[in-house]
Amino acid sequence: MRFSRHLVWLLICLAQCAFAAGDNWQGRTVADLLAHLTAVGYRIIYSSDVVGEDLLVATEPGLTNPIEELRYELETHGLLLERGPADTWLVRRAAVPIADDVSTELPETPVIPPLPEIVVTSSLHRLEYKQTGTQTYLDRELATRIPAAAEEAVRITTRLPGTASGGISARSHVRGGEANEVLFLLDGLRLYQPFHLKDFQSVATIVNSSAIDGIDFYSGAYPARYGDRMSGVMNLHLREPQKPTETELSLSFFNTSVLSLGRFGDDQQGDWLLALRRGNLDLIVDVIDPEVGSPDYQDYLLHGGWNFGPRMQLSANILASHDKLLINDNDRGEFALAKYENQHLWLKWRANWNERLSSETILSFSQISNERSGVLELPFIVSATLDESHDFDSIGLKQDWTFIPAANWMLSFGVEGKHQDAKYRFESSKTVAPPFDTVLDNSPLQIRNFDVKPEGAQYSAYVEARWQILPRLVVDAGIRWDRQGYTTANNDEQSSPRLSFLYSLGDDTELRIGWGQYSQAQEINELQISDGVDAFFRAQRAEHVVANLKHKFGGKIAVEVSYYRKSFRSVRPRFENAFNTLTLLPEIQFDRYRIDPISAEAHGAELMISSGDGGQALFWWLGYAWSDVRDKTLDRKIARSWDQTHTVKTGLSWRWGPWDFSAAGEVHTGWPKTEFPGTQIGETRYSVFHSLDARVSREFSVRRGDLSVFLEVSNLYSRENHCCTEYSATATELLEREANWLPLVPSLGVVWRF
Repeated sequence: MRFSRHLVWLLICLAQCAFAAGDNWQGRTVADLLAHLTAVGYRIIYSSDVVGEDLLVATEPGLTNPIEELRYELETHGLLLERGPADTWLVRRAAVPIADDVSTELPETPVIPPLPEIVVTSSLHRLEYKQTGTQTYLDRELATRIPAAAEEAVRITTRLPGTASGGISARSHVRGGEANEVLFLLDGLRLYQPFHLKDFQSVATIVNSSAIDGIDFYSGAYPARYGDRMSGVMNLHLREPQKPTETELSLSFFNTSVLSLGRFGDDQQGDWLLALRRGNLDLIVDVIDPEVGSPDYQDYLLHGGWNFGPRMQLSANILASHDKLLINDNDRGEFALAKYENQHLWLKWRANWNERLSSETILSFSQISNERSGVLELPFIVSATLDESHDFDSIGLKQDWTFIPAANWMLSFGVEGKHQDAKYRFESSKTVAPPFDTVLDNSPLQIRNFDVKPEGAQYSAYVEARWQILPRLVVDAGIRWDRQGYTTANNDEQSSPRLSFLYSLGDDTELRIGWGQYSQAQEINELQISDGVDAFFRAQRAEHVVANLKHKFGGKIAVEVSYYRKSFRSVRPRFENAFNTLTLLPEIQFDRYRIDPISAEAHGAELMISSGDGGQALFWWLGYAWSDVRDKTLDRKIARSWDQTHTVKTGLSWRWGPWDFSAAGEVHTGWPKTEFPGTQIGETRYSVFHSLDARVSREFSVRRGDLSVFLEVSNLYSRENHCCTEYSATATELLEREANWLPLVPSLGVVWRF
């Protein structure tokens, strides 16, 4: 360890001496300078199309910080130097208005920036960026231009054809999976309950979107390093400061946000980020209808990092959120009160031991506290009360390693261990009036009282090898092992092999084929106490088969065709509401029922046509998906409640000087509908869903910084998209009406950046 530290500081001194030597670099090519910095330990990534041989070092570098001096030198040529993944630095062209007649690189799709085209200066690291799986990278600039309700960056994934969402919740179903089958990571940390108001449609994430630099989104056949969720991965990256200090203040109908980030230290080797956000829904409700209640939430994010030379970095991070909700829905006879607390603390140490070996270590602590109570009164149907509390603690240690023994193959491996404990207290009482007490899973009187305190541990390990067998063929093979020590079947464990291929049929055509086994354990904080289940089930399993063909026509229009099949087994029971999914207290409603399939299957095909990206004046996309998602019971197959056979998603964004106009639309087959009295679950469907969202913004240059004003409208033409059926009763008749997803929802906001 001492030798490694001395070696790192020696390399730094050598790099600084090279800058101070005088007349060593002026007049030489910028590419030579980049190669030199890579040789002394800085991992700098660029494209030869961006940094051509005609770019020369204009002035002799004179600063003691090589990265800052390099950033200054690149800016003189219209280039930017930014933080990238895995302790790298990325060189890219600066975004410029179309009127300046400066061309920019065209990426493969509007949701994938030019990263796959970037060439690493050291050939040892090229395999790191040849993703064999179907991964989509969504950057911050793209997220700010596409309409997204409540300014939530993660909602951008719902614009992809393989996801399904009703439009209220920030959660989504990925290629037929349940909404809880997506792994959420922030800066490498697992987030267990990443949503505000989690029992009330999960309207927002607990991560301020202003602090997110980009999202790696995997919709299937993802590598072995990702585990314990079996449908998708949402990997959120924190913003890196591009200036000594950056500040962003924003105010809209939905949020008030403060973001500040920057660098510190004599050589700017430290960085920090502070993000504070308050939801404004309570203020809006107070104006529109103060009797409805007060949905209130806030979140806080603090990051501090320090670079011990180019090879070692240490960071400390705190994420906290607070929710308090009081809602009174007289029309549905519901009153609910809830309070949620989330605290996450993690330390992250990244080390590049040498040119071939690197590691990342995360020590984390998470604490979650939930409280909820409510009363339900539907005359002549149901009368019920609910009172619960739930606490969860987790301490974890995770370590990932990457070893590159040769230019044509790379080895990744890692281990993780977590100790967890939870406390559940749940009380409910439900009285159902006839004839409703005989439908679905009802009984005239139901009383539940649980007090459970499970604890245990989770362990995992993986190994993955990426090998470039031929110049055009890359193979990725891995296996993952997971074990849980708190399930009803003691020491439940799973092995998950995975295999994928990337074959380049030409410079503009890529074929990806992936297969893998995936498992999802029931987390210690996911016990289904509120539905009367006080024991854990064995881990669920899924098998993915994915094929993806991508081609770019003339370097401008990208076409992508995908096919997938997901087979689920060991599926644990889930609970749904047959008629109304928008209820405040779903567990004590009369339409609550248990779905206990033997297995399930989702398969489908997707087409995506696109041009441009978030850094260009114009980009657009058009996507289509066909899918079939069904549970298998003893006697038949039943469509899952979020199944949508045909889906079309499209949109565009056009930047015209200081103006930006964008729109995104969606049309899909209506979701399955259950008819009363619930004997034909999923046999009919609601009407076709279609909606259009629009956004217009304008930039202003002010005395200090830039000001952006935007107007965004969800469901622009106020389409009544049916989602649910609501029932009420009198002494003589049963009344029925259909409820809808979101109506027209406007949002006006302003963002000041300086």
